[in-house]
Amino acid sequence: MFDPSLLELETFAPTEQVVTEYIADTKSSWSKGKYWLGGQIKMDPNDKITEELIQKVQKINDESDGYACNSFEMASILRSQRQFSQIKKLAQQYRDHKKSLLLTDLNKTTLNSDVNNVIVSFV
Repeated sequence: MFDPSLLELETFAPTEQVVTEYIADTKSSWSKGKYWLGGQIKMDPNDKITEELIQKVQKINDESDGYACNSFEMASILRSQRQFSQIKKLAQQYRDHKKSLLLTDLNKTTLNSDVNNVIVSFV
């Protein structure tokens, strides 16, 4: 429910390095408006960054032998790994923020706060 897209992350954290890099990628002529999540999955800026996609990228990275033909390829791999680490953290911060906002709104109701916490835990 609270999975962010790249464009939502741009609004949430416009100065984060990974966001500015991915947005720049979408504007380059070679990308045709797309970016590569963790260097592995081609994404549209409106696509949601779900936990399933994050796990899929993680699995691909874990199964990789890490071989690089040259220093340029190694630099690209390291950049993708850094971006992936940053986007995972940022997506989780976004989810936590949205859940906090929901909990704040729920606490304005006459519901018991214990019930509110249970409701948010299902999201």
